[in-house]
Amino acid sequence: MPCGNPRFTTPRALPLLCGLLLATGLTAARAEGLYVGGAIGTPRFGNSINGIGNGADSSEGTGYKLYVGQNLSKNFGVEGGLFSLGTVKDASGDARTRGVFLDGVARYEFAPGWQVLGTAGLAHGRFHTSAGNDSSSALKIGAGLQYAINDRTAVRLQVDRYRFTNAFGEKPNLGQVSLGVQVGF
Repeated sequence: MPCGNPRFTTPRALPLLCGLLLATGLTAARAEGLYVGGAIGTPRFGNSINGIGNGADSSEGTGYKLYVGQNLSKNFGVEGGLFSLGTVKDASGDARTRGVFLDGVARYEFAPGWQVLGTAGLAHGRFHTSAGNDSSSALKIGAGLQYAINDRTAVRLQVDRYRFTNAFGEKPNLGQVSLGVQVGF
């Protein structure tokens, strides 16, 4: 049985905001500064989820992130998308986490083609375990390094942390290190 207040509407609003960002991006595909990206990563479960996992940054499998973004200026933008944090397994069962996110992005070009970036935003995740399911909102932060291969394509290495507010009566702190490609329009 899910924990938390079912009348709390912010978790329901986040997927709507991400959908709106995606729809805006699709209708303005030729707009300056619009980009899409995808990454695969190694998730880290810093806590046990519903009694599953030892909480020692354990994980199995591969995580991913798919996103669409819009540069608002040379140094600032917004991104929204989907994430999966893979699976954690132990003798108690298995747990996986998937969800949506919306981030503000700050970038600084420190050398030609090279940018350091930071992200901060909100996420909403669904936890599926062999002992039950739940969902929770999260604060999300990230940091990364990006290299522009050409004017439209870049490679990004990023670390993301998700601090969930209430999943199974706990506050899981999960993360992922990912490597991906970003393509601009």
